[in-house]
Amino acid sequence: MPQQLAIRDILDKGGIVITVKETELECALNKFKDDISLVITDSQVFEYVSKCVPEEIYLTSFSILMARYKGFLDVAVKGAKKIDELKTGSKVLICEGCTHHRQCDDIGTVKLPNWLRKYTGKNLEFEWTSGLEFKEDLKKYDLVIHCGACMLNQSEMSYRMKTAIDQNIPFTNYGTAIAKMKGILDRSTKVIFDNEKK
Repeated sequence: MPQQLAIRDILDKGGIVITVKETELECALNKFKDDISLVITDSQVFEYVSKCVPEEIYLTSFSILMARYKGFLDVAVKGAKKIDELKTGSKVLICEGCTHHRQCDDIGTVKLPNWLRKYTGKNLEFEWTSGLEFKEDLKKYDLVIHCGACMLNQSEMSYRMKTAIDQNIPFTNYGTAIAKMKGILDRSTKVIFDNEKK
């Protein structure tokens, strides 16, 4: 859904969309480099893609665009920066808005915890929720990381964000958290914040 929303929005505004696998990115960049102004990627391949895309081309992810679309990008960026404050024993709640069948290398239950442990160098504790399940009492957590929320409406996401903020718990999403850990948080949100200033 995030990919479809982004493509539809670009087309509606008169833009041209070129869709490639990450393994075909360099070829596409070389072929169309003078015409590309933005690259949108899956957050899971941020590290690889950011090394391929020249600095003068805007780069972001579908998850970051969803945070903007759902109205909580500023909160997500602030929350991602709190990853640096996690300590051994810190508790992280990872929330998914859907109940899809999890695969062996699932982003929420496998990749994110591994990336967080590697980035922080700390032995962190994790809990998970999915679908309409969401904990109202978040006080025991040091960070809440939410999926892109493509299956949740804006009011539900606003409620979840506000629940965390009211309890002074940092709240972010997959894309901003991954961008932070890969060292490209500022770069990956620049296209949005630059255009909001105009």
